[in-house]
Amino acid sequence: MSPTQRTVGAILVTRGEAPLTQSVMRAIEEQTVAPHSLTIVDVAGRHVTPFPADRVPEGAELVRVGRARNLGDAIRRARAQGAPFASQQWWWILHDDCAPEPRCLSELTRVAAISKTVGAVGVKQLSWDGSRLLELGIFATASARRLECVGEGDIDQGQYDGTSDVLGAGTVGLLLRADAYEAVGGFDPALGPFGDGLDMGRRLHLAGYRVVVAPRARVRHARASLYPDIHIDTAAVPSDPESAADGSFRRRRYAQLYNWCKAVPALLLPLLALWLLVWTPARALGRILTGRVSLALPEFGALLSLIGAAPRLLLGRARAAKSRVVPRSSLRSLETAPSSLRAKPAGADEDDRGERIDPLACSSMRRYRIRCASTGLSLLAATCLIALLQWWGASGGLVGGAWAYLPPTWIELWSAAWSAWIPGGDGYAGGADPLTILMALLSAPVVPLGVTPGALATFLLLASGPIAAMAAWIPSRTLTSSLPARFLLSLAWSLGPALMMSATHGVLAGTLAHCALPIFAAHCLRSPGPLLVAGASGVTPAPLRPRAINAGCASLALLVLACCAPWTLPVGAAVLAWSSRRRLVVALPAAVLLAPTYVSILVRPASWVALASTAGGVHAYTRAPSWLAILGMPAAPSSLQEGIALGGVGAAVAVLATIALVQRRSRAVFAAYCRALIAAALGWAGSHVAVGLHGTYIASAWTSPALSLSFGLLLALSSNLTLTRFARAEATGQPLAWDASRPLVLRACATLAAVTLVGAGSAAAASAIAARADASSTPTYTLSQRETVSPISSPIISAVAAQAQRSQRAGRVLVLDGDPTTGTVNAALWRGTGVSLTDSSPATRARSLAQARAGAASGSLSDPATASLAQAAYTLVVYPDDTTVATLAAHGVDTILVPLGASGAQALAAGLDRAAGLEKVGETNSGTVWRVRPEGVAPSLVRVESPSGVSSPVGSSQLRVDGEVNASGTLILAERASSGWRASVDGVELSAVKAADGWSQAFDMPTAGHLSVTYSPWWTIPWRIGAGICLVVATASALSRRKR
Repeated sequence: MSPTQRTVGAILVTRGEAPLTQSVMRAIEEQTVAPHSLTIVDVAGRHVTPFPADRVPEGAELVRVGRARNLGDAIRRARAQGAPFASQQWWWILHDDCAPEPRCLSELTRVAAISKTVGAVGVKQLSWDGSRLLELGIFATASARRLECVGEGDIDQGQYDGTSDVLGAGTVGLLLRADAYEAVGGFDPALGPFGDGLDMGRRLHLAGYRVVVAPRARVRHARASLYPDIHIDTAAVPSDPESAADGSFRRRRYAQLYNWCKAVPALLLPLLALWLLVWTPARALGRILTGRVSLALPEFGALLSLIGAAPRLLLGRARAAKSRVVPRSSLRSLETAPSSLRAKPAGADEDDRGERIDPLACSSMRRYRIRCASTGLSLLAATCLIALLQWWGASGGLVGGAWAYLPPTWIELWSAAWSAWIPGGDGYAGGADPLTILMALLSAPVVPLGVTPGALATFLLLASGPIAAMAAWIPSRTLTSSLPARFLLSLAWSLGPALMMSATHGVLAGTLAHCALPIFAAHCLRSPGPLLVAGASGVTPAPLRPRAINAGCASLALLVLACCAPWTLPVGAAVLAWSSRRRLVVALPAAVLLAPTYVSILVRPASWVALASTAGGVHAYTRAPSWLAILGMPAAPSSLQEGIALGGVGAAVAVLATIALVQRRSRAVFAAYCRALIAAALGWAGSHVAVGLHGTYIASAWTSPALSLSFGLLLALSSNLTLTRFARAEATGQPLAWDASRPLVLRACATLAAVTLVGAGSAAAASAIAARADASSTPTYTLSQRETVSPISSPIISAVAAQAQRSQRAGRVLVLDGDPTTGTVNAALWRGTGVSLTDSSPATRARSLAQARAGAASGSLSDPATASLAQAAYTLVVYPDDTTVATLAAHGVDTILVPLGASGAQALAAGLDRAAGLEKVGETNSGTVWRVRPEGVAPSLVRVESPSGVSSPVGSSQLRVDGEVNASGTLILAERASSGWRASVDGVELSAVKAADGWSQAFDMPTAGHLSVTYSPWWTIPWRIGAGICLVVATASALSRRKR
C-alpha cells in the first residue's frame, strides 16, 4: 500500500446506527489507498439501536463491545475480542460523524513515513459541508487551554499547510502507531470525547515520539459531541454555534482541568487543587455576570467530576511518568504561551456583524487609540507636576483640617471596619465610619507591599488631582470623541475648586467622592457615540463602538461615593431608577455595606444631620459666601491667590455653561443647568448644618460632593459649546473625521485654555505651599487646630504614650487644653496618634454635638461616660485628689498630655503637678506628659477587681480579649455598657452586672481561666456575609468584559 509497506487497520467507532455512519463507510470505500482491515466497533448501549450486521461492508468486521465509556475504552474492549486492527502496525481512528476525503489515508501514510519517530499523524478538519476550516492540530498552554489558531469562518486556502509538529491532534481521522500506543499505555480512560487527543500527544512526545499533522489529509467533521443537544442527521451548522456548544461545556472544562492537573509537576499539584477550589466559584460568578448563566453550574460540575476522577488522575500520572523518556521541558517549544491567548484574534479587524472593516477606517481607529493613549499620558504628566508642586515636602504625613489618622496596621483597620463597636473614647455601639470600611478595602491589595493604611491615605490625598484626571479621562468619551476637548475636560475636573479645597482641608472623603463621580455619571448617561473616521466611502461612524462603563464599575463607584458622602446613595439610586428599576441592583452593594451606618443615623433624630456631611473627620472652617458656592468652592479661600485661581476656574466653567445654555436652547441643557444650580444651592445650605465638634468649635458639614456634582454638570454643558459648529465642514455641512484639520482659532483657543488651566492649578499649588510655610516651626498640636492640612514635623503624642497604647494594657491618652482659671477645660480621649478615623462615625459625632448642646443648656451631661470623664478632667486640674486619678484610670487613661502650644498650658501643668497618683515624665516634643498610676498600679483597658479591692490587669486589644486570667471577681471593661458585649471563661458564658461607676461594662467572673471577650450583636455575621458577597459580585462584574 506504500513504499514502506506499512499495514493500516481502520477503526470506525459508532454508537449503533448513527445518522452519518453510512456516509463514513462510503468515504472509506472511496479512499485511493485502502486500509488493510476495517473494524466497526459498535458501542451501542441498551437503549440504542445496534448497528445492523447486514450493513457491514465486505471485508469489514463488526465488533460489539457494549456501552463503552469513551474511545479508549472502546478500543481496549475491541482488542480484547481479537479485532483485526490489533495485528496492524498503524491504526486509523474514525468517528461516526466524520468523512475522510479520498486522498486522506494516502496523505497520512506518506507523512508517517517521513521519520521513524513519528507516533501519530493528525488531519485537517473541515466542516461537514467543507466550507469552513475547523482544526489542524492542537495548540494549547501548559494548563491545557487551547489556542484557536484557525479563525472563525476561515476557508481552506492552504494558509496553514506549513504546519508540521504539533502538541497534539484530535482523534478524528488520527493515524496512530500501534507500538507507540502500547508504549504510552493507550488512551487515558478518564478522558473522552474531549481532551484525549491532547493527552495522547503529550505522552507520545514525552515517550520520544513525534506528533505531526498532514495538511492535505482532509476530513469533514460534523462535531456531534460538541453539540450534544442537536440531533445530527443532516450535519447542518447550528444557527448559534456558541450557545449550541453550551451542552458540552462541562465535559470540555473537565477535560481541560484534568489535563492541567495531569501535566503539572507533582509538587505543584496540591497548590493547583487549592487554587481550583477558589477559582471555580469565581469563574461561575463571572459566567453569571457576563450573561452566560447556563455555564455557571457546569463550572462546578466540571470541578466535581475532577474530584471524582482523582484516583484515575493519580494512576494516569503514574503511567505517564513510567513511559516518559525525555524531560518535561521538551514540551515547552510546542506549548503555547498564555500571552498568546490574549493576542489579537484572527477576526480583530471585523465589526460586530463579522464583516471586514474598511482598512482605512481600521487604520484611523488604530491611530485614535495611539493618540488617545499619548494624550492621556500627557494629562497624567501635567496633573502630576501640579500635585508635586502643591504637596512638595508633605509626603511624610499630614496634620490639621479634617485629617484623621489611620491605625498603624491593616489588621487593626480591618477589624475596626467590620466591627459593631467603635473604638473611640470610651467606645460606642454602631457601625464604623463608612470611610473606615472604604480604606480597609483599598488598603488590602497594597498590604503585601508593606504599605501602611496611613501611607495609602496620604498618597490618595496628595495624588487626588492625577487620580481625578484619570477617573474623568475614560468617561469623558461619553461626552465627546475629540481628544483636545477630553484633555481640557479632564484637566478642568482635576482642578475643580471642590477637589482642590477638599485636599487642602484634608477632607479625604471629598477628594475620593470627586474622583468616583465621573465613573458613576458616565454609566447613568447615554453610551458613547461612535467615532467618526475617514474611510474609503467618506466620513462614517466607526464600525466598533467604544465600551461604556459597565454595571460593576458603576456599582463600585457608587460604593465609593456612598462611603464618602452617605447622602449620595439615595440620590444615586433615584437616578438609576429613573431610567430602569432593574438598574437599582447597581446600588445594592453600597446599600448592604452601609446598612449599619444608615440604621445608626435614622434611629435617632439627633443623628439625622449626619447625612448632610462627608464621612471621616470633621473640622471647623470658614464657610464660603453663597456666590462662591456657584463657583464650586465649599469654603472661603485661605488666601487671595487661592481665591483668584480656583474662583477663576469655576467662573470660567459657569460662564461657558451659561453660553451653551443660550446657544443650544434645548430642554435637556436647561434641565442640566437647573440641576447644577440646585446642587450648588443645596451644597451652600448644607454647609450651615452643624454635624460635630472640633475641639471647642462646632464643625459644619463639608459639602464638596454636592459642589462637585454642580461643577461636573456645568463642565458637561460647557463641553458642548461650539463643538457642534466646528465638528462640521463649513462648506458642505458634513461631519468631520476625528483627525480632520480644525480651524486655527479653535486650536488656539484650546491651547490657551490648557495653558490657563495649568497656570491656575500652579497658582493654587503655590498658595497651598505659602499657607504652610511655617509648619516646621509650629507645634504639631497647633497645626492640628488649623483649617488646612500641613506636613507633620513631630509626633502629636509622646513615645511614652505611644508605647502604652501598643502594650497589652491598651492604654489611652488624655489630652487637656483650655484655661482652668476661667473654668474651661477641654478633655479628649485618644486611642491612637491623634484624632483617628476609627474613633467615631457620622452618627456618633452628631449625637456628641447634640449632647454637648443639651448639656450647655441644662448644665449637666446626659451620657454617664462623658460626664464622668469631663468631671474628672476638670477636678484633676482644679481640686486634684486620689479619687479623681482612680476615675481616670477607670477610663483606661495611661498618660496625660498637655500639648505644646495648648492654651492655658501653664495653669494645667500646675494643677497636674499637685495631683497624687500622677508621675510626671517631663517635657517632650509633643508637650508635657504625666503617667496615671493610682497607688502605683498601671491602668488597663480590661481589669478584674477582686472582692477585697485588688485590681488585676488583663491583656487585650482595642476590640477583643483572649487569654488566660489568674484572677476572679468582677470583670470590668473601660468601655460603655452595651447588650452586645459577650464574655466567657473556659467556654462558660459570664453574666453581665451593673458597674459601680454607672457607665462601664462589667461581668461577674467567679473563676479564673481562659477569658474571651468580644462585642458581637446578632446582625454582624449576616451583614458581613451579605456585604462580602455583594463586594465580590461587584468586583467580578467590574473586571468582566463582554465580547463585542
